[in-house]
Amino acid sequence: MKRRALLRVALSAPSWFALGCDHPNQQAAARTGKQRLLSLSPAVTETLFAIGAGPEVVGVSDYCNYPPEAKRLPRTGTALTPGYEAIVRLQPTLILCDGAASVPRRELTALGVTKFLPWLSLEEIVASTRLLGALTAHSAPADDLARKLWDGLAVAEAPTGPRVLAVLGETSGKLSEVYFIKQNSIHGAALRAAGARNAVAHDVAGVPRLSIEELLRLDPDAIIVLVAPRPNGESEPDEAQILHDYRALEPLTAGKNGRISVLKSDAAFSNGPRILALSEALKREVARLFASAVRTR
Repeated sequence: MKRRALLRVALSAPSWFALGCDHPNQQAAARTGKQRLLSLSPAVTETLFAIGAGPEVVGVSDYCNYPPEAKRLPRTGTALTPGYEAIVRLQPTLILCDGAASVPRRELTALGVTKFLPWLSLEEIVASTRLLGALTAHSAPADDLARKLWDGLAVAEAPTGPRVLAVLGETSGKLSEVYFIKQNSIHGAALRAAGARNAVAHDVAGVPRLSIEELLRLDPDAIIVLVAPRPNGESEPDEAQILHDYRALEPLTAGKNGRISVLKSDAAFSNGPRILALSEALKREVARLFASAVRTR
């Protein structure tokens, strides 16, 4: 019932959520009908371009690298450490940021109209995607994207699905801890939609990490290591090294059964629309691991 209630909130267009027009930049936008959007969140930037608001984006955070058009826009620091002077120079009519608790809200709000968007769970992202459409006059494509996200990812966990631990990032020759996908996140929804059960079967607050001792006690059926391709000119992640480091953790069931793999995807760390592509890639990888894995010992 909770999920259905949240869906009703997510799919009810916040048409009443009008932008305030107290700031001079916003007054200019109201007169001309043209917005100057500044995004301090990679996921928000990706979503703005996906709903057709890309031409209105005048600045992005240092971490915004998708789509390619975003790479050519002026950089304005990060959500945690904004470049205030760079932001002021761009004269944004609307500053957009995710709703993380550590974001300097008072300082950003002082620069102009700022909206802080909840962006962790599937329900939050669906609702915030629709809100972005309302705020930027791109409601129809934003509604379509929100429905695609919900239809693709709002999937009940398979009661007999394999227990999969999806971890983020590369290794460097010695594992001391791992960072995993928590079930109460958009990546957790992607793993669930792929037909797997999250090996960490409870909601996690804060940074999702496990010590090696905790990983061994958890003993998942499979481990999928998500890595992102490197930018042009940089060496690619060493898949052989990653596999070696995890397979050396004995006596993991996943290692004994040959069910440790590396999944390279440019959506591995995305909280934007590309999460749908990542979910499909995870689905294929889970099916491959449990169709063709062989015992290695």
